[in-house]
Amino acid sequence: MIRILLGGLLALSVFAGCAGKNIHRDLTVDTKVLTRGWTYPTHGAFDANDRGFEYSGSVLYENTLIFGSASQGVTSLYPSLLRVRWTFPVSNGVISELAVEKKSLYFGGGDGFFYCLNADTGKLNWKYETKQSLVSKPTISGGRVFISTADDAIYAFDAGTGKWLWNYKRRTPQTATIHAASTPLVDGGEVLAGMSDGFLVAVSLEDGTLKWERKLQVTSKFTDVDAGPVLYGDTVFVPSYDGALYSLKRKGGDTLWRFDAGGARKVTLDDQVIFLPSSNGTVYALSRANAKVLWQFDLDRGVPTQVIATDRYAIFASSHQYLYVVDKVTGKGLYRYNVGDGAGFSSNPTYDKEGQQFFLLSMAGNLFQFKIRKAGARDPDLYRFESAYLTK
Repeated sequence: MIRILLGGLLALSVFAGCAGKNIHRDLTVDTKVLTRGWTYPTHGAFDANDRGFEYSGSVLYENTLIFGSASQGVTSLYPSLLRVRWTFPVSNGVISELAVEKKSLYFGGGDGFFYCLNADTGKLNWKYETKQSLVSKPTISGGRVFISTADDAIYAFDAGTGKWLWNYKRRTPQTATIHAASTPLVDGGEVLAGMSDGFLVAVSLEDGTLKWERKLQVTSKFTDVDAGPVLYGDTVFVPSYDGALYSLKRKGGDTLWRFDAGGARKVTLDDQVIFLPSSNGTVYALSRANAKVLWQFDLDRGVPTQVIATDRYAIFASSHQYLYVVDKVTGKGLYRYNVGDGAGFSSNPTYDKEGQQFFLLSMAGNLFQFKIRKAGARDPDLYRFESAYLTK
């Protein structure tokens, strides 16, 4: 079995995902759409070996922004003051996304430990050694916390004490797979997660026994299902890496429809629209009911992060170079920000809806703040367009 860090595949996908290096040269840094706020460097003086892949990103907690990085561990900032509140160093850094519940912060370290910190002070509450680098975002539900590991295991812990409750272990395929893991979905007495052998599994919430499984990836390439499943009513949406996006029945996993473009990021649901950041270098807006393509936006290079859907915009970034804003109804490009050739984004943006801002950590280790400008009156033709495609 060969593990390939997701970043390596992002680099490979730069060339597979689009036809040109500058296909959106007409897009500019339009300050009527976004304004760039502060930039916080997480690294010291630039070292050529520093530029790698930052997956952790950030999470909002009360009046602070907490972020993880591959070089520093975890840092808590006051974003309005750009002042550090506390830091927690982690050997080999943090490559999982963070999750916060009440006053507890949960994340996986590159050192093989799963951590719970006090989000106010940064003090350690507890940690558990899994002996695997932890790359999935934790899920907290009913006083328990659930994580997936890169070697196809799901763990359940008591969220308050860190007591091990159970784990489900699947046999990892003896082929090249992505060093990533699906964020568990907890619903109705079951925990759902994707596996690197191409299956979506549902295990018992109580003891981790397998309830059902569904094969999603059937190609001979990378079989991974690394995106977290997303629930809407009695339907689950989940893509395989280089296969397809699936709409499945929540109970039993029967297929409702499939769309032939995959991805390693979870989809974003916005009422009747699904935004798919695909591993082929394209962002798709699809009808939730039948996967009809409403629009698609091809990146200049690289593959997209997860999509933020605001009241007006779809916002995402490229693993290679750019941050984009498009009209979420039409897919028309509105804004492009150049972060530097090869220094794009592999972590997902963190959206502060109340503050109308978002935060994004670049692969060069710079944490950016962008503010969303208030939009004026919308073109009535866009309202008619939106109404037309949402009712089909």
